[in-house]
Amino acid sequence: MPVEKKTIQLLAIAVVAIVIIAAVAIIFWPDEEPPEKTIYWTPVPPKDQQASFVSGAIDGGVSWEPYCSDSILAGDAHVLKWSGEIWPNHPCCVLAVKSSYLSSNPDLVARITRAHIEADLWLVDALAHPDGANYTLLLDMGATFSARSTDVVAASLEHIKYSYELTSEVQDGFADFTEMFIDLNQTSLGDNYDSVDDFVSDFVDTSIVTAALAVQPSETILGTVNLGFLAGDLHQFARVIAMNATVGGGQTLFEKFGVNVVATNPAGYANGGFVMDAFAAGVIDVGYLGAPPAILKMLTVGTDITVAALANSEGSAILAVEGIDSFDELENKTVATPGPSSIQHLLLLVYAEEQGFDMKLKGT
Repeated sequence: MPVEKKTIQLLAIAVVAIVIIAAVAIIFWPDEEPPEKTIYWTPVPPKDQQASFVSGAIDGGVSWEPYCSDSILAGDAHVLKWSGEIWPNHPCCVLAVKSSYLSSNPDLVARITRAHIEADLWLVDALAHPDGANYTLLLDMGATFSARSTDVVAASLEHIKYSYELTSEVQDGFADFTEMFIDLNQTSLGDNYDSVDDFVSDFVDTSIVTAALAVQPSETILGTVNLGFLAGDLHQFARVIAMNATVGGGQTLFEKFGVNVVATNPAGYANGGFVMDAFAAGVIDVGYLGAPPAILKMLTVGTDITVAALANSEGSAILAVEGIDSFDELENKTVATPGPSSIQHLLLLVYAEEQGFDMKLKGT
């Protein structure tokens, strides 16, 4: 056999052998997993995230309005993803009440919920008439509460949806949050609930809104309610409106419906987890907070609250500093969240996992 022909045959045999070995390797040795991509998170209150962008302490952040728009308009950060792009129409903040307080004071709870509803309706109407006096008053109230400019408040309002109604879609959103926490091994239903739907039916009481809509104004104060809310959070704008005497014609909307409201922490709590801690400690009777921290604390710690009404949907964002133009570029970077129990933290955790990232606490 000529040498050239023999060489060709040997090469052919070698190629076949390599293919066979590769095939065997695929069958008996699984592919190596791709290198793990990591994002390092650190807790920073939303009001402090802009300063952390400027100082270089963080590369990204997840926050609620108006702090997102504040950083954007200042040019200190830009949006990678709005929460509504990740979870369209997702519920966010709620009006919640301690369950034992609800049992003892159903009329007061209905009254404070009615004030919340009136404030929400006023808010929606003001947004529908941007040339009106109420819209100007709305911006001024928001600027005072959040310590941000009216331009920032106006920009923030473009990303938030307001409603008090606990629709089936909203309740499905609560179920989704619950399932996310369970899938991420953050909590479980335990022995108290047979299913996620069973939990949500305990978490929400739609009869409170029904009772509230039947409430009439009162000429006297019928009781006092200790109230908690988040610092500067425009998701909870209805609370700000309900405590404004100009809107109520000389008295607050809470007072109009017979309730004296005491803000136990006038500066506001840093995140929803702290609001739940205030519920557990007996510091507040009613509170505005995100649904996810309420769900997580209810399932993990056992803090028993009931959702009386919705406050808003959407209105959060994942931000990044200049030079980071995609979520993938956050690999090995530091991203701030309000804290592990917040909806913003859950948003980042879920989205990061979908993009193939692991999240680790900075310094660990």
